Amino acid sequence: MKKFSNEYIDYRDPKVISEVFKVVNKKLKEENKLLLEKENQNSDNLIVEENDENDEKDFFFKNIIFFTNDRDSKSNKTLKNLEEAIKGKGVKLYPFIAEEIDYKATDKKIKFHDNVNKYTIDVQSNVDTIVITRLGAQDSEECIELIKELQDWGFFVLNPIQAAQRASNKYTSAVLMERYNIPQPKFTLLSANDIAKGEESLQKKLKLIYKDVGEDENADKKKEYVIKILDGHGGTGVFMVNGKTILSILQAIFAIDPERELLLQKKEEADGGDIRVHVLTMRTEQKILAAMKRVKISGDFRSNVSLGATAESVELTPEQEEIALKVAKISRMPWCAVDIMPLVHDSNPEIGDNVVLEYNASPGTDGISEVIGDNFMEILLNEINDINQLVLEPKAIGYLENVYFTLSDTDESEVEFEAKFDTGNGAKASTIGCEKVEQKGHKVFATIEGKEYTFKLVGQSNAIVGQNVEERVTVEIPCIRIGSRKLLNAEFALVDNRNKKQKVLINRDVMSKMGYLINPGQKHILDDSLLYEFNQLAIEKSKKATEERNHKENKSNEKS
Repeated sequence: MKKFSNEYIDYRDPKVISEVFKVVNKKLKEENKLLLEKENQNSDNLIVEENDENDEKDFFFKNIIFFTNDRDSKSNKTLKNLEEAIKGKGVKLYPFIAEEIDYKATDKKIKFHDNVNKYTIDVQSNVDTIVITRLGAQDSEECIELIKELQDWGFFVLNPIQAAQRASNKYTSAVLMERYNIPQPKFTLLSANDIAKGEESLQKKLKLIYKDVGEDENADKKKEYVIKILDGHGGTGVFMVNGKTILSILQAIFAIDPERELLLQKKEEADGGDIRVHVLTMRTEQKILAAMKRVKISGDFRSNVSLGATAESVELTPEQEEIALKVAKISRMPWCAVDIMPLVHDSNPEIGDNVVLEYNASPGTDGISEVIGDNFMEILLNEINDINQLVLEPKAIGYLENVYFTLSDTDESEVEFEAKFDTGNGAKASTIGCEKVEQKGHKVFATIEGKEYTFKLVGQSNAIVGQNVEERVTVEIPCIRIGSRKLLNAEFALVDNRNKKQKVLINRDVMSKMGYLINPGQKHILDDSLLYEFNQLAIEKSKKATEERNHKENKSNEKS
């Protein structure tokens, strides 16, 4: 140990080691910067200055549309956490009550409002606005349809409404997990028909949970089951029964509501509560954001924090991490909370030491924030702050579509091209055909549609053309718009193909980032296809009339 400023520094302490590395790295960066500056005095090489890892990045989005069932941040903890997360970040938050939503949509504009706020989408797009939905959004058909419209426009939605609806139905989500062999308690669906003939008909369903039902009446009475309403949340609508009371309880429920369906599960032997794992799934990467253990309530088998259970930090096992990541991936939701229940070791060798109870599309954020000692919503927003990693709602387009480029940082006007979309094109960069391309050092000069542009050189793309390999310079295009969706700072190769009809070729990478799928049998789906067809016919007709008129004029001139 070394004495310093009347204190001893223990270099065995991980926190001390971390601080030492920070100081060393900072010093190295400063020295590297000085070396680069000296080298740059005699070199044309472009220097890219690194950002300090501790520097806070601005969010790419400037607007958050938030659908909920409570606009009071005093009672809506997630709204409160969201407000605190964006404070001082230049982001505007627009909360709307789902059941009050009314909207009108056209191809060019979406207008919606609740009883307090109103909002119009015209120039906004996926590059400046995101949408966050809470469970209340599913209570309103109007809000559901509005969210579908926003997804179709290309806005990033946490979470997509169709996937969220599936997650909120305990039976459909259980079926999905069964398809992908996720360990979970045995389950079946119950309806009033299943008790129509009393124990005789119910026993058929119970055999799907316990194979030996009916062999020993006394043993059957001791068997334990968990019953859940399909749309319950926060632990409500979940209760435990045994074989002795299950029939009478089901008869009472179905007498009150004969149309209701219930999920029946085997009661597994829990090892002290369950674990909630928050997972983020992006376009090409996936990570666990946080996890907490929920200790079940005394005298209750449930462990929901909203019901009074306590939460504490937890270290996940490799098996639990693997299960959580897999469930999140099949859920098709960017933000997914997976509830895993550790079992008493070897209590059920058939499925292992962990089972998934359910996964959630709209998890609470207050409990997890307290456990990790940080605002979970801020963590979430920071992690989605990479526009190229966002998963947008898939949308079909034709193999030919009109695309619009903003080719200059100083001129926001758009240049229109008809582009070909090639799913077989795995090249590093999409391409733009130019009349002229010239590279000078780290700058590229190009003539596109008769206008000259200057770009910064990004790199090089090698494309196989016939038997040859072509080397193409790549540049950064400020913005490309396809339909209502945009992509910023996209890498494109500039090529001399002035004689080709399709001067723009879009590769898989751009399609993936913009959420587009190709329909190889159609073109110009984003435009009104019939209108496009009529316009093409009108153009051909006009062209033919002009040619005939010119032909007559030429003949007339020859005679005279």
